[in-house]
Amino acid sequence: MQANDHELVKAFQNQVYPLSEKLKEMLNEHYSHQTERRGCGYTQSTRLLAEYINQPRLENEFIDLKLFHEYSWKNIKKILDRKSLYPVEISSWRNLDINPSINHFLTNHKSDDDFVRSLKEEIDFQTALRTIIDKVQLEESQILCQMVIDVVLPQTAEQNHMVELKTLAEKPKVGSCPMAENFFLKIAHGSVLRQGEINIIVDEKEQPLLIEKMNMGDNHSCISLQTLLMNGVRVPAGSLFSLDYDISQIANKRPNKQFKGYVIPYTALNGFWFLRLTTLAISPENRKRAFSTHYKQQVANGLYSPGTTELTQLLNVAQAQI
Repeated sequence: MQANDHELVKAFQNQVYPLSEKLKEMLNEHYSHQTERRGCGYTQSTRLLAEYINQPRLENEFIDLKLFHEYSWKNIKKILDRKSLYPVEISSWRNLDINPSINHFLTNHKSDDDFVRSLKEEIDFQTALRTIIDKVQLEESQILCQMVIDVVLPQTAEQNHMVELKTLAEKPKVGSCPMAENFFLKIAHGSVLRQGEINIIVDEKEQPLLIEKMNMGDNHSCISLQTLLMNGVRVPAGSLFSLDYDISQIANKRPNKQFKGYVIPYTALNGFWFLRLTTLAISPENRKRAFSTHYKQQVANGLYSPGTTELTQLLNVAQAQI
């Protein structure tokens, strides 16, 4: 570990388990990730997480543990292979640390065999992972940290009282280059191209969830306006998503009040695809630090107020259409 490692790299190394070499390289802003197409390492790290977030959390698959550096799943396999021999209810290796059946079992089971040791080791890991967010200070660290935690220890919509998005079967052909924020920044300031349209995707209470742009760059590109749940992961407001649908096939839509486009219930859509965090996911005062060369690229390319525009401005535009 080096002195200039990213805060998250240090925290996982010291408190839980080292992050994968690829994720570590991204967070440490290796020059290979600071390209015109990638933006910066932090942006790339959210694209990497997208590969996990867009897939369902499977109870007995260990692929998500590849977020860590050579994490051994021998303990998990031992737990799953031998669980039927013990008076304990385990349907998945995930969230073992908050499984009431396990807590009861360990309180009353006094022997210290291989199964119990494996169980305790996994619980220690999951407990440390669940609480590591309390050990990081930077806004961008906390946001990314929560996503990593949720990939391994998934949440439910009931736990968090939030909307859960269905995932599309495959990724739409919508880009996520560092300039994808371009038209959204303009929309936040009330500027929509003459041929452009915006669609406001709302929940059952008519609260805006996402704002989508059409005929301005890539179609069916949208930014989330509140935290949303996807495959057990809390995806923060300011995330870039893509859609794939035919507006003519959406029956229960209505025109916006101001701009061309429609208000659309999220339940009318066939699914969503998470692409990455946008720079709007981080507050203006921390944006330059978090997105480094990605942010500098937006400034150099003359994007509209990339350093001062706030997500609440997009939310206000969305609410005015409903």
